[in-house]
Amino acid sequence: MELYPIDDEGRLYISADLDDWGPVEEHKIGVVFDLDDDVDVAIPEIPDHLLYVYFPFEDAGLPHLQRLHALARLGAEMARCGNHVLSHCGMGHNRSALLMGLILVYLGKSGTEAVDLIRSKRKGALYNHVFAGYLQSLAGPPTDLSDLPSRSSDPAAS
Repeated sequence: MELYPIDDEGRLYISADLDDWGPVEEHKIGVVFDLDDDVDVAIPEIPDHLLYVYFPFEDAGLPHLQRLHALARLGAEMARCGNHVLSHCGMGHNRSALLMGLILVYLGKSGTEAVDLIRSKRKGALYNHVFAGYLQSLAGPPTDLSDLPSRSSDPAAS
């Protein structure tokens, strides 16, 4: 398992499914967003050591947008506070990159800048055109999550 650093500061990472917590510890990652179908094995249970968020969704249409944006806000705030943040999914190409792209938007990048950065750091990332297109449509973060639909209007998201 390889972690792919996204930012120059080494606080933001994406990866495929976690099968070894060693790299997570090595990179001092304190926040993990798990977006694939199965909860990770052997999650560290050390008190006050790791924030682990499980939000599985399909690599197809957009997931519940209010929840996704809420996680992105959390990830951005954790990174601003100096925490190292990992977003991971089955292969580390689409779901993890969608969330990381939104985190980057909440950190001040446009959606297009976020897509370009992620693709430059992770070969093959965001080949899901629905995810890439959604990110590229964002000039900045929404100010109010209640303005977002809970679900995409894309029938594949249902």
